[in-house]
Order: sequence, then structure tokens, then C-alpha cells
Amino acid sequence: MPRLVFIISLIFLFSVPVFAEKTENYCLDKEAAQQWEDLAKKNPNDLGLQRLHALRLGICQKIEKGTLSTSQGIEIFEQDRLALIRKRAEEEQIKQKRSIQ
Repeated sequence: MPRLVFIISLIFLFSVPVFAEKTENYCLDKEAAQQWEDLAKKNPNDLGLQRLHALRLGICQKIEKGTLSTSQGIEIFEQDRLALIRKRAEEEQIKQKRSIQ
């Protein structure tokens, strides 16, 4: 359970500076970009985190090219971030149920 809380906190923490407001492009935030790079390097086997990092990079590239609006990028990223949180919460519940039995 502590691992799940930690992971969810990290995902939430690092997603807010990236796409917090629909009117501001946080893809240009070098500090947020570095935080994501560091997190991805520290967790090379966390495929959920790696997926979100790759998604962030792709969204930012598309926003920069003008082929995706910032608000569209926010929506895409948030959908995937929330899906990962739900998946990990479900996995943790299954794990806890098995340990009780």
C-alpha cells in the first residue's frame, strides 16, 4: 500500500506542472521536463511511468508543431494518467485480497 501511494503521488505531482492549466503551455517548463527525465531514469522498469513520459514528450512535440492544441494535450494526458492510477489501485486491491486469504 505505501508503494501505491508513493507512485500515485509521483504521477500526480509530475503531471500537474506539465499540463496544469489549459491556457499555458507547460511543455516549455524546463524544470518540469527535467523532473520527468529524472523520474524516468530512476524507474526504468516502470512501464506505466515510461508510457506517461513518452506520452508527455509526444504531446509536447505535437503542441510545438501546432498539430495538437494545449487543451487537447491536457485531455489526452489526463485520461492516460488517471487510467494508470486506476489500474495500479486495482492491482493493489487484488494484491491485498490475496495476502489476506
